[in-house]
Amino acid sequence: MKLVLNRIASVIIAVITTLTLIPTLTAEPPSRRACATPVIEQYGIGHSSFGDTPLRWRVFVPTDGETHPAIIVIHGGGFKGGDFDDTRTDQDLVCAGFCVFDIEYRLAPGGELFGQASDPGRYPEQTDDVAAAIRAARNPAQTSVAFGRVNGKVGAVGGSAGASHAAYCAAAPTLGGDQLDAAVLLSGAYDFHDPASLIDTRCSQFGADVRNYVGCSPGPACDSDGGLLDLASPYRRFTNSSSPVFIIATNLDPMPPNQFAILVNKVAVVGVRNCEQLLITERPGPDGCTRHSFGYWPHVKGQAIAFLNTWLNNPTPIAPVAE
Repeated sequence: MKLVLNRIASVIIAVITTLTLIPTLTAEPPSRRACATPVIEQYGIGHSSFGDTPLRWRVFVPTDGETHPAIIVIHGGGFKGGDFDDTRTDQDLVCAGFCVFDIEYRLAPGGELFGQASDPGRYPEQTDDVAAAIRAARNPAQTSVAFGRVNGKVGAVGGSAGASHAAYCAAAPTLGGDQLDAAVLLSGAYDFHDPASLIDTRCSQFGADVRNYVGCSPGPACDSDGGLLDLASPYRRFTNSSSPVFIIATNLDPMPPNQFAILVNKVAVVGVRNCEQLLITERPGPDGCTRHSFGYWPHVKGQAIAFLNTWLNNPTPIAPVAE
């Protein structure tokens, strides 16, 4: 496998905010090679006219008693599925010296996430939930196991749809005081309106997934310039005030290849400083596609953790758990 690594440009913005956390729900037994025992907590509530959705995260806190940067881990699933259960990535990050918050967010449509009921979970509800998690992780409530253990910096590692949400929240504040300080983006969708991506059906249904997420069918309201697909696209939010992002994909990623190129070009054009990009070149599988999202995390985690350490000012990182 050949790795091509280039530096491009970005800027750091630190923001401070608070959110009341709902008390701890339950603890889980530690996994093999674990550096921390995860605890499930409710970090907030997703509000809508269809009712309220309890939002949980799985928290991993280093056992050294010191303060650390926070990392939000954001799962993928085509904006309609997935769960906060990637303990491999979570344990790698907590072993590297971060407080880790692996989050739930509302899904589109409702029914997959426990407690969501009939709430449709469409844009901007999912990014609102991520923004709420950022505020909660930046200043955990006294009821959280992470209270007093974070240093105010919040980064993210997101995969696929989760990378889209991480990019959205690194680019600019969402609800106020909730811009990420840095983000690692694994196989994200960034321009939902890109024509070549909308017709790409090699190993995923990009067009169907993004239209479902924004809640519209093919037509002017959805597909026109300035329409719903444009409005929800993370790449449109990037300016020279955006936070640094590390953009990663594989050469024949199930995510349409244009998505990687679009964000790489956008952050360069607008002058976002201190970004990085990594395109992994590998042989495709039987389906004609290469690996996707957290599927290649073991091979990029060293570079990803180094990037997060640099921009979240983590002075004493611990070596990641060996594979």
